[in-house]
Amino acid sequence: MSVTVRVPRPGDGAGMARTWLSAAAYYADLEPGYFQVPPGEDLAESFEAALGTTGQDALMLVAELDGQVAGWLTARIERPGPGAARQMVREPGLTRLFIDALLVDQAVWREGTGTALLTAADEWGRDRGADVVRLDTYAGTPVSVPFYEQRMGYQRRSIVFQKWLR
Repeated sequence: MSVTVRVPRPGDGAGMARTWLSAAAYYADLEPGYFQVPPGEDLAESFEAALGTTGQDALMLVAELDGQVAGWLTARIERPGPGAARQMVREPGLTRLFIDALLVDQAVWREGTGTALLTAADEWGRDRGADVVRLDTYAGTPVSVPFYEQRMGYQRRSIVFQKWLR
């Protein structure tokens, strides 16, 4: 199976909602005290309404397998702020790519969907001058923690994962 990564288009909301609910089910089963499966009604419509609303420093991508949305990602660029030089940590002085959400339908885990989405986001971030990419995930998941660390090259930094782009 070949993964195609692209900008979402009208009609992708249902696949995005299915993926969202799949991820919610996984996390709610893993830790019901922290996560829940939201109601599915109007979810596809809410994703449809968000299509095309990103700015030049925001990214939304979907991954398609066999003509179906199998995963999606949102990310954004954050540039150094005016007080960055006075910060103790270096990151505020760097251009950073933040992965806000990465979701893959459980039915297609380990088929390259997450890797394809993150690789495309890395490239997008590099093209916009990002020095580092950051994301977070639930520390108790036996799936995403090894994926980020062992497969994608992220390093733990407190509770946040990070990977240098330059």
